[in-house]
Amino acid sequence: MFNKIRNSVFISVSVFAFAACHSPKEKSLDNIKKLEAADSIFSPRAIEELKNAYLDFSVKYPDDELSPEYIFKAAQRCNATAEHEQALKLFQQIIDQYPKSKVAEEALFLQGYIYENSLHDLVKAKTAYSHFLAKYPKSDLTEDAKLAIENLGKTPEEIFEKITHKDK
Repeated sequence: MFNKIRNSVFISVSVFAFAACHSPKEKSLDNIKKLEAADSIFSPRAIEELKNAYLDFSVKYPDDELSPEYIFKAAQRCNATAEHEQALKLFQQIIDQYPKSKVAEEALFLQGYIYENSLHDLVKAKTAYSHFLAKYPKSDLTEDAKLAIENLGKTPEEIFEKITHKDK
């Protein structure tokens, strides 16, 4: 009888200890993984939940190496749901707070892209692309930024015409 009680106490303590070892940060990461598995462009609710989970994590753990990536992913979801101004703010947050992160470069480029293609503000698009070129002259996106500036305000037909005449 004493052994059964001792075993029950041991199991209860073990379960409690295991649950206590699962930190709030680990719970947040587990929740994000669960939401990522269920993410769907066809479910605005799922997009919103995941975006909020990314942002909650980055607020609670701003020094974690995942924070800039999660802010970036939240910005992408904002852009996908036509929350372009919010996406721009989140990209700017990455540029300001995490300038050396692997996503800072792309965040700056995407600001230009959003201004150009979603908000149709060609002046701000050119400014963002120019800033990108000055800051990241050796980026893989450098040629894309140069082409974007060169073709700002042109229709696809005008760009095609320019390309076909250039080849002749």
